[in-house]
Amino acid sequence: MGDNNVYESSCIAQITGETLRPGGFSLTKKAIDYCNIQTSGQVLDLGCGNGATVRYLHEEYDIRAVGVDASRKLLNEAKRAGEGVFVYGFGEMLPFEADKFDMVIAECTLSLMYDKQRVLSEVFRVLKPQGWFVITDVYAKNPEYIDGLKMFKVNTCLGGLHDLDKLRDDIIDRGFEVQVLEEHSHELKDLMVKIIFSYGSMKAFWDQTTDSSDAQLGQKFQQNLGLCKPGYFLMIGMKVKSYG
Repeated sequence: MGDNNVYESSCIAQITGETLRPGGFSLTKKAIDYCNIQTSGQVLDLGCGNGATVRYLHEEYDIRAVGVDASRKLLNEAKRAGEGVFVYGFGEMLPFEADKFDMVIAECTLSLMYDKQRVLSEVFRVLKPQGWFVITDVYAKNPEYIDGLKMFKVNTCLGGLHDLDKLRDDIIDRGFEVQVLEEHSHELKDLMVKIIFSYGSMKAFWDQTTDSSDAQLGQKFQQNLGLCKPGYFLMIGMKVKSYG
């Protein structure tokens, strides 16, 4: 498996639909309602992909969000799909001024980013005081096995499973107060069932989405993933300190 962006593959879109993540918009809605974001609220979708959440926020809440992503392919899809502001950029160096946004959403994208500590610092910087940081993502219920995934250069959220306890501590250390931390692993389980139903096995899915020339690598990746025992979570933090 070389450096493959699984989220750019049409195979994953066929399973998840436009959101490219487990659970669709259910947790997006929960976060917006919990944080009571108003129409005038400034929202950043961190890793916006094809713009599905930006469009959802506009259509359902009349919120005009901004999307940022490092995939030019998906950004082009987002721009073609409809209204929205979409910016090329990386989570480690967000192209926005400090104290700009009321909310930053990272839906199954923080796990894809190379320098998570720097991303957390950037999110903190661009959020207003009392701004919200919403994360839905994958984690390892057995985090002691996470290092076994690092040999596989596959750009998928499942290759970057979080140690949830460490992530929560890092969020707090960065200046956030964690107000919500919920288990939603059933959403991930439902997605895996759909993949197996469509492809026959997870190995067959990995082989096709990563275009692997080594038939054993998909199986090895799935074995290492199984040891980690992936789960899915929702975390909502509030910025409680001032930047700098």
